[in-house]
Amino acid sequence: MLSAGSPVHVRKLKPDGALDYAWHGTVLRCDASGIVLRADFNVDLVERDFATFRRGDVFVEFYYFDRGYNVFQISEPDGTLKGWYANVGLPAELTAETGELQYVDLALDVWTNPNGDFVVLDQEEFDGLVQQHAELAEAAEEGRAALLELVESGRLPRWTD
Repeated sequence: MLSAGSPVHVRKLKPDGALDYAWHGTVLRCDASGIVLRADFNVDLVERDFATFRRGDVFVEFYYFDRGYNVFQISEPDGTLKGWYANVGLPAELTAETGELQYVDLALDVWTNPNGDFVVLDQEEFDGLVQQHAELAEAAEEGRAALLELVESGRLPRWTD
């Protein structure tokens, strides 16, 4: 396990194991069930139909070692909550000795607004991935079902300082 304040290098992998994206975060909490990190958004501007992300937005990232999804609580630099971006993926794997966390992303994402309204993203990409990678189909479907249940029940994780 890593102690609070420890640096972590996050690696988001594609289903074939190739690196999709990487960034750095700082541990807020780490235990046997998962790890919570804080990371600052490091891209100038990303505009989507559902939200806009800017450099300096604060991501509190909840990763689980036994669940098929992760959840990012996203706030403006002043602390105003924008919403949650959640990813279906294989359970996260932490190598504490090197401070590296990685997970395999399985395409399906869910954006949830602070009022609880949500939108499922990339369903077609998810369906294609499940067809292309039959060995991941069961884990992908379980992760999707568990994430949607979490979102629909209003039980997304929330970090407060």
